[in-house]
Amino acid sequence: MKKGTKYLLSLSMVAFLSACGTDGNTGENTVEDGSAQLATATVVDNVAASTMLAYVQGGINAAATNAFETKAVKISYNTVNQNGEPIVASGLLVIPTPTDAYKAYLASIGKSFSVSMICDNHGTIFLNSEAPTNVEQTNGVPDYPLSVLMSGYAGFAAIYPDYIGFGDSNDTVHPYIMKKAAARASLDMIKASMNYMEENGVVLNNQLYITGYSEGGYNAMALAQSVESELTNVNLMGIAPMAGPYNVVDLADVELNATRSMPYPAFLGDLAYSYATYYDDFNLSEVAVPAPVQFETAYNGDYDTVPIHVILGLANGTTDYGFYTHTANELFQQTFIDDYTSNLNSVARNRFEENNVDNWTPKTRTNLIQCLDDEIIPFSEANNTYNKFKANGADVTLTAIPTDYLDQQVDATHPFVHANCGPEAYGAAVTWFNAIRNGDI
Repeated sequence: MKKGTKYLLSLSMVAFLSACGTDGNTGENTVEDGSAQLATATVVDNVAASTMLAYVQGGINAAATNAFETKAVKISYNTVNQNGEPIVASGLLVIPTPTDAYKAYLASIGKSFSVSMICDNHGTIFLNSEAPTNVEQTNGVPDYPLSVLMSGYAGFAAIYPDYIGFGDSNDTVHPYIMKKAAARASLDMIKASMNYMEENGVVLNNQLYITGYSEGGYNAMALAQSVESELTNVNLMGIAPMAGPYNVVDLADVELNATRSMPYPAFLGDLAYSYATYYDDFNLSEVAVPAPVQFETAYNGDYDTVPIHVILGLANGTTDYGFYTHTANELFQQTFIDDYTSNLNSVARNRFEENNVDNWTPKTRTNLIQCLDDEIIPFSEANNTYNKFKANGADVTLTAIPTDYLDQQVDATHPFVHANCGPEAYGAAVTWFNAIRNGDI
């Protein structure tokens, strides 16, 4: 996060004073039983309020005078994979503790502190070392956009699923852009986190906010649908998916063009490998040009984007990094592309349709956030989803971020608006969440 972002500037004026939630919260724990999900919990870091304040002053609000102590906990929990098999997954839980001064302030105005929660679903990663629990254990301070802001500054409990395929489950293929697995892994992480907090005396007000960027935006949408139907004791306050591929068919219609230069082949390769792993009728040898063993190597958690492109034969790693330099028919078999484009009942089209997350109507207020010039996930993904939700009577907002709002503009070392937009999008989400929690909207 950067101090110059438009949305974070407005947030810094109000975030801290609203940390106890909206009026009317009882502060009583009525947690749906998550004991079946929670396997083990390990405290991996404690950050003193004074240390957190330095981070806040350096990155959010230079005039801040208060911050929360935070405790980071690795949560290992029971869930199921895309194919329904039991698996132990992991995630990071960051819990705020108010200072005595802040508790005294709340008491002076007749309030007490209780914790609201945010589940933040991270964007696409390839390296297992970039899973939230691994980043925390390596770096010592949460390295995600909401951590310092939402836990250290505003007092939210932040829940970060690693996802199946990373962290404790890194020996499993990550189910990429697969609705059922995405929803279940994050839902069970929330249940396990709530169980841990209840057992350790954290007073929850059961308010939950859901967000995520890129793949995390997709996962946030899938998760929100499951939360509305399954977590009856949680008050889902707001859903803010950001830059997600909500309609997989629409995105595939763009990407599966034989002569189209692929902006980011690693994403498409991950999707092909994932679907081939979990669907018996999705044969990787018939779908892709690279051999299956190349995918097994590329997506084993040890390689990042450019090395993946090299392994798949789509870059040389020195003069060609694989971005916009290879067409779709160099990754996908031409027969597969032809079948997809000409056959409305093709296996791939049916599987993509099965994993769309724009085919429901949220009951909870929703804010779809995206940069207008996103070249990886077209803005039409957010716009079309907004129109569908609006037509079905949802309380939905579309936040379109102009490129000139971004602190980081496109250059040789930051070539994608999609990546550069993340901090600004998170700022928009946090500002919106705070307005809800503060009773302003």
